[in-house]
Amino acid sequence: MKWVKTELDVRYVECDPMNVVHHSNYLVWFEIGRIALAGEAGIDFSRLSEEIYLPVIDFRCQLKDSARFGQTVVVETALERPTKALLEFKYRVYRKQGRQLLATGETRHAMTSSAGQLIVRIPEEVQQKIDNFLGGIV
Repeated sequence: MKWVKTELDVRYVECDPMNVVHHSNYLVWFEIGRIALAGEAGIDFSRLSEEIYLPVIDFRCQLKDSARFGQTVVVETALERPTKALLEFKYRVYRKQGRQLLATGETRHAMTSSAGQLIVRIPEEVQQKIDNFLGGIV
């Protein structure tokens, strides 16, 4: 798998009164990772979202340890090779210092038209960019 790394500084607003990151923020971090991966693949999400939506249809996040205010985390994101118009991403979140694993996760996204109709085949332009990004990686 080809992993894209994104560094994030833990902000105070993401934490509970004990300065521990609230669990809901991991899903936000996953989204930041997906956008970074799309950028590396040459997919312009702002342009794509005019025609295609990628609603989350399933997600999983398993917390291993806590991130805290002031720390830097690394979100690693990978895209499974799609077989249909369904995108599956994998995530690993680490504390940068010491590379302590904080969370793992997955999200699955269906492709729909902006009118809400299910797309069954990835548009050729997007498929080509995904193939180029993934290269020979299985």
